Amino acid sequence: MNIPVLFIPFARPVYARQTFEAIKKAKPVKLYIYIDKARKDHPDEIIGNNEVAGLINDVDWECDLKTFVREENVGVYKSILTAIDWVFENEEQAIVFEEDCKPSVAFFDFCEQLLNLYKDNQQVWVISGNNFIEGFNPNNYDYFFSPFAYQWGWATWRDRWLRVKRDGFNVNKIIEYDLYRQLYGMRSAAAQAYKWLGKQQDKDGYYRPVSWDFMFQMSMRINGGFGIVPKMNLVANIGVVGTHSSKTNKITHNRPLPDLDKYLIIKHPPFVVSDFKFTRKFYLEVEREKDTFYIKKIYRFLKRRMTSLFKKNHD
Repeated sequence: MNIPVLFIPFARPVYARQTFEAIKKAKPVKLYIYIDKARKDHPDEIIGNNEVAGLINDVDWECDLKTFVREENVGVYKSILTAIDWVFENEEQAIVFEEDCKPSVAFFDFCEQLLNLYKDNQQVWVISGNNFIEGFNPNNYDYFFSPFAYQWGWATWRDRWLRVKRDGFNVNKIIEYDLYRQLYGMRSAAAQAYKWLGKQQDKDGYYRPVSWDFMFQMSMRINGGFGIVPKMNLVANIGVVGTHSSKTNKITHNRPLPDLDKYLIIKHPPFVVSDFKFTRKFYLEVEREKDTFYIKKIYRFLKRRMTSLFKKNHD
């Protein structure tokens, strides 16, 4: 497999091993491994990270291996940004995995085909490995274009990465332009997005995400870009416990993967425009349901707290 791969594991060897073994099956000719240092006051993290670092010694195929093991902890947000910057200082294109994003072998073939096909098309920003509404394919295309393409296992080009805006996004301009009404084609979905953005803006009226994927996605959308989504899910998010998650969301986590070495593309979309039917279905079945999932989590948490306080007051 001739596309460089960036692997970013950290402190979760159970997940990292599964993803590494999947990468190993593809045998990329170039492999970049970036590992942040564990925090001194987290002994379990130190043990886990030492085990993760041992994966470097398990690269047993012929490849150009490059490693970046930090000598100090910089935190998850800076760490991943630094890792991606590092690979694109050296490569024109790459496939990127965090330790809990386990790919099928077919995903590497999918990326290799489409990275070459769309390398000069600035409308296309990212190739995603995720499809959470498999089976919905009214036009029978082998992939879709959408401004909503998850990056749990993804690929892009250096020039797209360099276009990522890191200094924030003017919320008022986004709302005045009615950006999300144009993206979703639904007023209710747009209203929900604007409500969320309003909560995120700072005193200057800017949305300044600290996470690389939020920066990337918003940069893509304000520039009229799209992501490529496969017709079947090709990368599974296997992470349940970590910085951003503590419980499985059945819509997005641990989805089954195809047992395929190649991704056969017969029918390409005829135009590089957002697939409205796919995007609308994605909102209704994933984004809206995901919001409900987190609302239920908050409700359960508050219910437990209230029950605990009630019992304490009556003991």
